[in-house]
Amino acid sequence: MTITRAELVRQIHSAYPGDGYTLYHAHRYATTLELLNRFSASDTPLLDIGVSRLTDLLKTRFKRPIDTLGFEKEGPTPYGHHYFYNLNDCQFPDRYRTDLPQYGAIVMAEVIEHLYTSPLLVYPFLKSLLQKDGILIVQTPNAVALHKRVKMMLGQNPYELIRTQHDNPGHFREYTAEELYRYGQQAGLTPVHVSFNNYFDYRYRPINGEHPPFPQKKWSYLNRFFSLMPAGFRPGLTVVYQNKIA
Repeated sequence: MTITRAELVRQIHSAYPGDGYTLYHAHRYATTLELLNRFSASDTPLLDIGVSRLTDLLKTRFKRPIDTLGFEKEGPTPYGHHYFYNLNDCQFPDRYRTDLPQYGAIVMAEVIEHLYTSPLLVYPFLKSLLQKDGILIVQTPNAVALHKRVKMMLGQNPYELIRTQHDNPGHFREYTAEELYRYGQQAGLTPVHVSFNNYFDYRYRPINGEHPPFPQKKWSYLNRFFSLMPAGFRPGLTVVYQNKIA
């Protein structure tokens, strides 16, 4: 049975009350679940790049193992199997992993902007993990969202400085839809869906680095504001690619 995005958001709110971070991202998570329902088979093997709340939601929603890939120690997890690999290592042929399974769907949500390695090197690796007609879902901030354009017009850099923490360096590069579209084509992945979204709930926006456990009504206007913006001005960008093999 198909469940609407609104219903998925309600389920997330019900499952994680008081978890400000999760509720801030609830619409984004629901978007991912909805796209998996739409573009992938119900029994397809899934890989989530990075372990996060989304991994837990994928496991709960799809009732099957969710493998993960990232910096954590390799081995079995409560979700599936975790594979150790730094996607920045895609630029080093001797570190390229060729021993991983193949998947019907890979989710790379809010990850690509944290990589200092070109998608032209990362995408072919992810493509090697996809089954025929498998999909790759990429979510990332929209580099040309309205608030970033306004900051630049005011002489302010809309992008954060690279952080000093090695394990959490922040955003190295944000992308436009056109750039991600071209990267996919160059890697042999066919873009089948591109959307701009207002999928952050600004009622839970961070205060001094922490997401509040309850909605701050004074920020509701930001949700309405971005929802009314033309698509290309919205803060969230999602691209779905398919591994179409002739």
